[in-house]
Amino acid sequence: MTTAVKKRIEWIDIAKGIGITLVSFGHLRNGDGQSVWLPALDSLIAAIYLFHMPLFFLLGGMTFSMRGGFRQFLVRKIKTLLVPYYIFSLYFLAKPFTVLLVPKLRAELNAGRSYSSIGKQFIDVLIMGEGLWFLMAFFVGELLMYAVATVANRKEQCWLLIIITGLIAIIVYSLYHDVLSLPKLPFQLDRGVQVLGYMCLGYAFKRTLIALTRQQGAVLFLLGTPLFSILAIINCLCTPIIASLEAILAAVTGSVAVIGLSVTIAHNHVFASIGKNSLVYYALNALTLNICKLGVFRVLNIDATAWPWIGQLLMGVAVTILALALLAIENAIVQRWLWWTIGKPHPAATVSAAHTESKQ
Repeated sequence: MTTAVKKRIEWIDIAKGIGITLVSFGHLRNGDGQSVWLPALDSLIAAIYLFHMPLFFLLGGMTFSMRGGFRQFLVRKIKTLLVPYYIFSLYFLAKPFTVLLVPKLRAELNAGRSYSSIGKQFIDVLIMGEGLWFLMAFFVGELLMYAVATVANRKEQCWLLIIITGLIAIIVYSLYHDVLSLPKLPFQLDRGVQVLGYMCLGYAFKRTLIALTRQQGAVLFLLGTPLFSILAIINCLCTPIIASLEAILAAVTGSVAVIGLSVTIAHNHVFASIGKNSLVYYALNALTLNICKLGVFRVLNIDATAWPWIGQLLMGVAVTILALALLAIENAIVQRWLWWTIGKPHPAATVSAAHTESKQ
């Protein structure tokens, strides 16, 4: 089984771009998971949350690479996942930092009544990985995936072993987190097991998915979308324990539907560009959406809470498009001047390397 995708596949970038768009739409909720500004969209956003992160995990499994050996792999993941996590998660520490520097602002910022609560926020972000949790969990998942792939590639029918490992990992996380409600582990170690599960599925089915034709992609989308919709509705009606297990099927179905759509689209510069730069778009997503929501609903004083569902949907789409436009500008800034924050080499070095390669 190959361990690297040698050439960028545009539909994978498109799928990531669609995923980031769904992440942005989901961030129309506030930090407490409440649809304050657009309450009619709460059920739709809840459905999106069933699969939009597993989608990234599946795609991560498809593009997983062990090239260079473990040392180079580890250094690469530290640069592209851990470093961005700690740099961009500083946003989540802005409030406690401000309170520590200017205690009088505690009431205005609603930052809690004691310094212990502020200390907890530092622990949550720096130790528990609850800032940009996806980056921390993905780092753990990548390390686990390296171990699984190393062992599995030495066995016959390694794809079957990887699928079984993935399903076990997903179920174990669901039981640990949703059924037993056990304490979260530091550095997103528990969530990393879930990441591993979906990565295993993407890794095992990589060849099959890459070989999909546009017609086959359309079939996956047309079959997967209504099936996911049914599963999302059922998920709302189930008991918490059943819902947590049923959500696994919904996550896979929703992810497959987006993959089918992306294969069908095949070429789209906007989504592909977002997907190619998904690290920056994700890292700055919460901050940018908060700015957009503040501007639209507070500064412009647009009250859409009583609007009909279609009106709130259109408003949500408009705010999401605005956020993506701002993120495109922010991405250009990061790529040009803050390249080191996302583990990339200096732009001049990249241009020089490309120039040298073209001469050879």
